Amino acid sequence: MTRGEREALSQRICNFYIDSSNNSVKTTVNYFKKQNIPQTTIYNILRKYRQHGTTKYLPKSGRPYKISDKQLDGLVKSVNNRCGLSQRKLGRRFGVHHSTISRTLRKRTSVVIRKRRKAPKMNSEDQESRARKNCGKMYRKLLRGCDVILDDEKFFKLSGNNVGGNAFFIRLIQLRVLQTLNFKREKNLNQN
Repeated sequence: MTRGEREALSQRICNFYIDSSNNSVKTTVNYFKKQNIPQTTIYNILRKYRQHGTTKYLPKSGRPYKISDKQLDGLVKSVNNRCGLSQRKLGRRFGVHHSTISRTLRKRTSVVIRKRRKAPKMNSEDQESRARKNCGKMYRKLLRGCDVILDDEKFFKLSGNNVGGNAFFIRLIQLRVLQTLNFKREKNLNQN
């Protein structure tokens, strides 16, 4: 039985206790025993209702979280879609141990840490076969007698240059430009 189901059951029992049985514990217990609900459960729910006046589950006593909900939102924003972050640096920033950062991200958020993988190397024949295989219907019906131009660039954020595999950006297809075209060179902003 989930927590919501337990709360719904306790709400039903207390409503019956107040409305139908005129605050009679014995009548309430007999009614719900016929519905195959254990007697001790009914008595415990009624005792809790009479002591606290509510059927909701009150917060249990215990150690509070080291990172508040507001700090947790900031932590998620600082971690989301980033690479090369150190949990130790985040721990120093939030004033907690790095294992607390790890545990908080694992248990209280839906942030998942993924390892980067290299993209497979492809040549032009491999690209054409993939295009035929993956887009076969379009390739056969729509593109009769036409050539397909494919680009072999890998797209990624250039922010993580310090991470291995992200340091180089290689472009395999070079465009041929007419020699008669003249390009205007702009002055580099870094040079003074």
